[in-house]
Amino acid sequence: MPQDSNHYNQYKKKLKLSGIKPSKKLGQNFIFDKNILNKITRLIDPTSCDLVIEIGPGLGGLSEALVNNGVNKLLLIEKDKQFSYLLNELKSKYPNQIDISFEDAINFNFDLSNYKNINIISNLPYNAATKILTSLLSFHYSTHKFNDMILMFQKEVAQRITANYGNKDYGRLSIISQFLYQCNIEFDLNPAIFFPRPNVDSSIVSFKSLKKKSGPNIKTLEQVTRAAFSQRRKKIKTSLRDLINEIDLIQKLGIDSNLRAEQLSVSQYLKISEYLDAIN
Repeated sequence: MPQDSNHYNQYKKKLKLSGIKPSKKLGQNFIFDKNILNKITRLIDPTSCDLVIEIGPGLGGLSEALVNNGVNKLLLIEKDKQFSYLLNELKSKYPNQIDISFEDAINFNFDLSNYKNINIISNLPYNAATKILTSLLSFHYSTHKFNDMILMFQKEVAQRITANYGNKDYGRLSIISQFLYQCNIEFDLNPAIFFPRPNVDSSIVSFKSLKKKSGPNIKTLEQVTRAAFSQRRKKIKTSLRDLINEIDLIQKLGIDSNLRAEQLSVSQYLKISEYLDAIN
C-alpha cells in the first residue's frame, strides 16, 4: 500500500461512493500517494507560464496538488465523464483557478488565444500515450505555445523518447521529441503506487522546450524517419533512396551513406530534412 494510506483510503472511498470503476480500455491507473503527487507537481514551475493544462485528471488528486503548488490557472481535459462529479466538486473548491473541458485530448484545440505560454502535465494512459504525445509535438511545432511538459509513460516508452543515437531504443519517437525538446527521465514509478496496479513500471519524463526558431518542417522529418526506421537494418543509401540520392548524402550533407537508421544523430536527420525542404 502507498505510504500515505489516509489519502489512499480517502480516494478509494470516493471511487466507491461515486460508482467509478477504473476503465481498462482507457488505461486508467490512479495515484493516491500524496507524496508522489507532490513530487510530480514540483517538476512544474508555475511562474514559467500563464496556464497549466492537465490531460486526464481522473479523480483530481494531481490537480489539487498542482493548485497547492502555486498554479494560478489550471485547465483540466478529461475524456471520461464518469469523473464529472468529482472534478466539478474540485472546481467549486477552486472556482477562480480551475476550468474543465470534457473532451478527448487528441481532438482538443490547444490554440487558446488568451494564453501565450502553456505547460502540460499528465499521467498519460498507456494505450494512448504515444498518440497524445505526437499530437502535442505537432501542435507545439506549429504554435510554439508549450513551454515545458511533464508526462508519465510506460518505462520502455520513456526510454525510447530519451534514447541517444546508437542505442537500441533510439527511433522515430526519440528524434521527433528531441527535435523540439530536451527530454529527460526524472524518476521511475513502481506499479505498487497505482490503483489498479499495472503490470509495467512507469517513468516521469520532462520536456524542456528548445524554443527553436528554425529547422525542417516536422512533416518532412516524420517522412524521413519513417522511411529510415521502417527498414532500420538496411543502410540509409537504401532506406532513403526514394527521398535523397547517395551522392547528395555524401557530397552535399557529409553523411556516411553506409550508416543505418539508429546510427544517425538527431542533427543529421534534421540536416537531411532541411535539405529536402530546400529542394522540394
